[in-house]
Amino acid sequence: MKVCNLIIATFIITALWDVILRIMSENYDHLPKFIQEYKFIEYLIPYFKKHTLLAAALIAGFIGATTQYIIIKLYKFPSDLKNIKYLVEFLFVSFIISGLYGFLMKATNLFPHLEETYYKKLGPIRGAIHDGVSGLIVQVTLLVLNQFINL
Repeated sequence: MKVCNLIIATFIITALWDVILRIMSENYDHLPKFIQEYKFIEYLIPYFKKHTLLAAALIAGFIGATTQYIIIKLYKFPSDLKNIKYLVEFLFVSFIISGLYGFLMKATNLFPHLEETYYKKLGPIRGAIHDGVSGLIVQVTLLVLNQFINL
């Protein structure tokens, strides 16, 4: 996948996942109990109240795309899922960079609503873990889509 296409796809996928999270948070009380155990969805409720659907999705897309740029400067996006060792390394690097990117976001104060709502409830360690997992979700989505496109 070309770098520009990967960055654009990352932007779109991250924004779409943000819309899904918004829908889940807006309907938190109606979610199955086992999903409500994941409190981060509840922690997003006040954040989404501060942004329109489009604004929050664009912010998420920007964060995803800029994080992806850093990741692919360190590791090439896997084109072949058969190389398990490389795939695991790529996903590990994605998790670490995505987790650390949250600290950069907080340090720059570019996203104050995230800091005063979501990150405040999660704390720094859980925030980094959640950011890392979010990065993995986006990468796995991209890897699956890339496999379907290349078939």
